Amino acid sequence: MGRHPRTQSGPRARGQAALARSAFAAALATTAASSSLWAFAGQPLPRHLVAEIGSNARFLRGARHASSLQGRAGTAQRRVKVAYVEELVKHPRLPVWPAWFGIFYILLDLITGRPDWGAKLEDMFGGRVCPMIFDNTRASDPFLLVAHHRHSFNVLDPFRYIFRSVLMPEGFPAHPHRGFETVTYVLRGGLVHRDSFGIKKSYGAPPSADGSGEGGAVQWMTAGRGLMHEEMWRTGSATDNSDQELFQIWVNLPSRAKMVQPRMQLLGASEGQGRSSFAEVRELGPVPHVEPSLGVTVRVIAGSADGVASPVDTFSEMAILHVTLAAGAEWRWPRAIGWTCIIYTRRGDVEVAGRTVPVHSTVRLDRESEVVMLKGGPEGGDILVLAGAPLGEPIEMGANIVMNSRQELAQASTDMRFGAFGPVWEHTEDDESWIGRVSAHWGQLGLGARKP
Repeated sequence: MGRHPRTQSGPRARGQAALARSAFAAALATTAASSSLWAFAGQPLPRHLVAEIGSNARFLRGARHASSLQGRAGTAQRRVKVAYVEELVKHPRLPVWPAWFGIFYILLDLITGRPDWGAKLEDMFGGRVCPMIFDNTRASDPFLLVAHHRHSFNVLDPFRYIFRSVLMPEGFPAHPHRGFETVTYVLRGGLVHRDSFGIKKSYGAPPSADGSGEGGAVQWMTAGRGLMHEEMWRTGSATDNSDQELFQIWVNLPSRAKMVQPRMQLLGASEGQGRSSFAEVRELGPVPHVEPSLGVTVRVIAGSADGVASPVDTFSEMAILHVTLAAGAEWRWPRAIGWTCIIYTRRGDVEVAGRTVPVHSTVRLDRESEVVMLKGGPEGGDILVLAGAPLGEPIEMGANIVMNSRQELAQASTDMRFGAFGPVWEHTEDDESWIGRVSAHWGQLGLGARKP
């Protein structure tokens, strides 16, 4: 009987079969480690077939029937696009707490032309704040601002009593918020929070903290529909010394969440009254961290990195990371394409995609790339990474209120006048007076607040 033409043997058929085997072997070779034996259908691949791969490689590149194999191999071997710096800015640093320290650093920078000297002194002794207000909110979306505080309160400071009594209290007395979230990341010292819902929380780092982030604390406060709160430095009395350092980050809320119930999420050590009829308080344990490679530590305030996720719940996709790099240490992070990415260098110079970024600089990366690549400078580096999916919504800001339209801002002002945010109190009031004022206010509105 005659055989089916598709199964006939002969030189042409044998050549096609050999070419098919070579093509398959070449495809395997692109994804397997080089060796004299290759796994082929569960059996060692013959040595003569390994040699045949090399001899037929040039032909395979032009063969039409191998195009699909080449497409898969090309995808596996394609070069990952590394994020590059679109903008680099050095925001001004303002002298405060103690102001005369900060003034000295500014003069030193101007005289020597070496801002890194002032940066090292500031890191050691405090005395400045750097408010980074993002004017181009479309480019920074969903982040609105970052403030880097580095202060010290010393009993031997001759101007401290005058400053705290006449010019500026040691902290931020009661003020309103609506429509966004404040993220306060404490590296040294701490804060005492009191709000218009009767919640008091003292949170921060241990006295031995060196600013590395170990033992740090986070307060993630969702203002939502609105509240009044105060944040005072945890300094003790005027005769106590304290060292303070923190970041405060403002994160915009999507329009669907701007009027949610206020809530507080805490990472790290905290103490105090955390119950309220009007605001939820979640204590979530320590700040998660990971050491993905030698000389690299990543603390995950929000989102995830290197297989570690923060327990903080967010209203949009984002990651806030504190990364420390030893000298020459490298770190790669696969950032989602389309996300905003802002990097601030807190200590040392850092290479971002091969470009040196000096200490106390803020850079914004492009949104089209997929990998953030960082390298510690000669003295190592310490950086804050803000990354998130843009909300793409209109923004209207009025001081401490962030909404989507002027009409919403006007409504917020009306609500505040009628007491919807809660009462105002003096930062000098003791806890009994403060909670009494809070309870009386909500009682007049037909509501009630639980006492500590």
